[in-house]
Formats: sequence, C-alpha cells, structure tokens
Amino acid sequence: MIDHDNTTHSAAYGTIRCSLGQSSSGQSALGKWICLSAMLMCLAGCGFQLKGSDAASSSAKLEGMTLQLISSQPRSELTREVSRALSATGLMLLEEGDAALTLRLQPEQFTQRNLSLTAQARAAELELTLFTDFTLNQPESDPIEARATVIRQMLNDPRNVVGKTEEMRLLREEMRRDLADQIARRVSHSLGS
Repeated sequence: MIDHDNTTHSAAYGTIRCSLGQSSSGQSALGKWICLSAMLMCLAGCGFQLKGSDAASSSAKLEGMTLQLISSQPRSELTREVSRALSATGLMLLEEGDAALTLRLQPEQFTQRNLSLTAQARAAELELTLFTDFTLNQPESDPIEARATVIRQMLNDPRNVVGKTEEMRLLREEMRRDLADQIARRVSHSLGS
C-alpha cells in the first residue's frame, strides 16, 4: 500500500513502515537506510541463497575422496564433461584401482520434438531433451540410480538450415555441460548428506 507520505513493505514476519516525509534530508536518508536494512534481513531470514553459493563447503567435504568413473563410452564428450565437473568438486578421479566410490555413466540420449507448427505444417519451435542414467555405488550403502535431464526450447527457421544446424550444435554442447554439472551436484549432495 503506497501513501503520499509513507510506504509500507510487507515482509514474511510482519509489516515495515518506512517514512518518506520531506521533514529533513537526514531523517529521510536514515529512514531509507533502516527500511533497506530491514528488507535485506527479511530476505536473508527467509533462506534465500544464490545458486552455487554453498559450493565451497561441499567441495571441502569431498576433498581427497576417490571416485572411479566407468562409462560405456569412455571417449565421449559427456564423459569428459562429467570428469571436469567432478574434478571441480574436489573428487580425485581414478582410472582403475581402489576408489572409494564408483560412478557408472550410461550413454547420453538426445530427443527432439515439435512444440508448434507454422501455417505450412513445418516445425516452428522445437523442444530438445538430453538425458542420461547413472549409478553411484558407495561402500556400505545401497547404490543410487538416477537420471539427469536437461530440456531446452529452440525456434526453428526452415529457410536457414545452416544456422539451425550450428545453433543446435551449440545448444547440445551447452546442454551437455549442464547435464555434467547436474550429475556432479547430485553426486556431491549424495556424498555430503
């Protein structure tokens, strides 16, 4: 609710009233500062956290743990991206040997489907889906089987085949990176809890 002299901000735990009167510039600046501080405390109190801001604490827990990545396609781009993402979390990847953890990565699957059609019954918009299944084996624990999925939408211009092919290639690379990061976050979360 906004009045001429006062502004009311509703927070999760109550109402904050900030004075915007023109009595003196010192009071007005102090009032705005107090109002801003109160809103920031409410935002922090509700549990808001930037994505990836807890990465330092989770990578400290994983530092020095060993993992063997077993892929049915060891030279694929997805395997390279997953290796990169897991190394960034602090896990040590072993080719063979006595690894404490084992991650079995299945081949990536890519599908596309039409979301909308043009007047000529051609695809105007596509939905691209990239997914893979993986299994995390931990000592003294049941294996964790999961599927990681990334979905993107893309506008299709049937008159620009070369541009569409290049855009699709770039989107698949980006989706593969996101898929690898998603797998690394799930592994990190599974090991951190």
